[in-house]
Amino acid sequence: MSHAVLALAAAVFCACGCVWFLPAMADVRARDDRPLSRRIAAAGCLTGWGTVALLTPLLLAPVSWSVIAAVVTTGAATTGALAARSRVHRARELRETEEHWAVWGYGAPVRPAPSPRRAFLVRLLPGLVAATAVATAILWQGQANRGRTAAAALAAAGVVTAFLVIAIVDAARRQVPDRHQR
Repeated sequence: MSHAVLALAAAVFCACGCVWFLPAMADVRARDDRPLSRRIAAAGCLTGWGTVALLTPLLLAPVSWSVIAAVVTTGAATTGALAARSRVHRARELRETEEHWAVWGYGAPVRPAPSPRRAFLVRLLPGLVAATAVATAILWQGQANRGRTAAAALAAAGVVTAFLVIAIVDAARRQVPDRHQR
């Protein structure tokens, strides 16, 4: 596939992502009107979509695949780090809110339980991304042949299986009622 086709795909994909990055821009611009966790999550969203937008000129320029892979890896790692930091800040904000409600004499607000499907997907999707990355790395090591293709398929299947087991165990653990709660 030519670089121009991939650049066009990245540009179209980025244009379709405006439903995520335009509200994220508004959150970042709102500054102190938004909670810190939301602004960090918005910065992560903008970093991810900015990485996709940066792929368009990189794919049109005469750069090697290793440079493109480095940009994608850096963007994905930064986006993931910002998402994790946002989750930590969100948990801290929720604890502070519960403490304030307790000080005021009201019961703590009830946190909605996460959907079992969402929790399952949160455990499984990183495995699918990692499996794709592992298979791609194996296939790009040299000339394609049956052995390399089989190795890539087995490695990807192993990664997906590991994350699937983690997701299933976590889902089963969530369904077991805690005997200590009354």
